[in-house]
Amino acid sequence: SHLIGSFNPATTIQKGFSFEAFNPGPLIKAMLNGGLFLANEINRATEYTQNSLLEPLEERTLSIPHIGRVKSSPGFFFIGAMNPSELVGTHRLGEALKDRFNVWIELDYPDKKTEMKIIEHNNPYYKVEESILEKIYLIINRTRTHHQVQTPASLRSGIALARLTGVAQKRNKKADSNKILRNLASNVLFGAIQAKPGVKAKDVIVNIISQVLGSA
Repeated sequence: SHLIGSFNPATTIQKGFSFEAFNPGPLIKAMLNGGLFLANEINRATEYTQNSLLEPLEERTLSIPHIGRVKSSPGFFFIGAMNPSELVGTHRLGEALKDRFNVWIELDYPDKKTEMKIIEHNNPYYKVEESILEKIYLIINRTRTHHQVQTPASLRSGIALARLTGVAQKRNKKADSNKILRNLASNVLFGAIQAKPGVKAKDVIVNIISQVLGSA
């Protein structure tokens, strides 16, 4: 109902099940305005939600009970973004829905320069030095190449680590930046990565941090 919309109870009592009493959801708004609709993490959607997308993607219309069929305006465009299917919480996309996406683009991690800019952009209040920012990138990137890591850290982990480091440096300007980064990275990575079976995540994290910052 959030995606499509729902009837306002008070207005419905006064005017019945009319479009005037209907509060359109984001999908209906995008269709009516001929806008862009982004379904982020679409493979976390339930089967019911996935099925509700079949008509808009195929017919560019959507049937609403008591109102009828809503037609999309020219320019309506639907984009779906999804996580790797092996991640916890994802659902398999139905073949009918997959068939309605005309173009598929596989995205990898951004390059070093771009990722550092993204981390910096998302940390406007507590700036960190370029050298620290590079170490943060190297720590996060090392989780993606380490042979004992099954699920690596995402870009969000780099953003979180930069923010926490900036806060810690502001509170204690005389503290050693490597020591701050070492302690914070341990905490951030512990909840961000998944080690391979039979391997302790804590040991992997210590190894990764040591590779970038050296031994404690």
